[in-house]
Amino acid sequence: MQESPERLYIYLDDSYQSKDNIIDIFREYRVNTICDAACGYGAYSLAFASNGFQVESFDISPSAVRITQRCMEKYGITIDVKAANILSSGYADAAFDGVIASSVLDHMTIADAQRALSELCRITRPGGLILVSFDTPEASDLKMDHEVLEDGSLRYVDGTSRAGMIFHPYGKEEIDLLLAGKRVIYEHTNQKGEQIRILEK
Repeated sequence: MQESPERLYIYLDDSYQSKDNIIDIFREYRVNTICDAACGYGAYSLAFASNGFQVESFDISPSAVRITQRCMEKYGITIDVKAANILSSGYADAAFDGVIASSVLDHMTIADAQRALSELCRITRPGGLILVSFDTPEASDLKMDHEVLEDGSLRYVDGTSRAGMIFHPYGKEEIDLLLAGKRVIYEHTNQKGEQIRILEK
């Protein structure tokens, strides 16, 4: 992640003390401690921390960790942020009441997405909540030069701005298949086109 924290502040202002109904759902289920998995620049971390939740975050990118820390500091918020892999986060079993993975599972192969979902479930307590979201594919996603992997995932080729990145364009049926056997308590597509699901463990 090469973005500077200052350039991201304009996007974060909407997350600070967010009134999104997702916050209300997590409160309804008595969620207090939250892990923001693969946190990016920390939008969800900020949304929940500024609403009184105890938040810890991680990302595989050390630069994303630094940016999240800087962004939180801008709002006077201190949270624990570490570098870790979503396939093996290093947290204890049932460490959190709730876990968030926003636009993460669709940027890995289906096999890795299944493994990541198992890890998210492992670190969530029984009765806790797991939020996952998937980007709705846009024309630009499909037009950029890529190769198609065996599972239908796209891997962008060298010479593109997304070189090496994986994107799996999930539709509703494929999301349902990935989440089969899980209790989905909330389903929504937001204004940004994210397909959001909240699961109860």
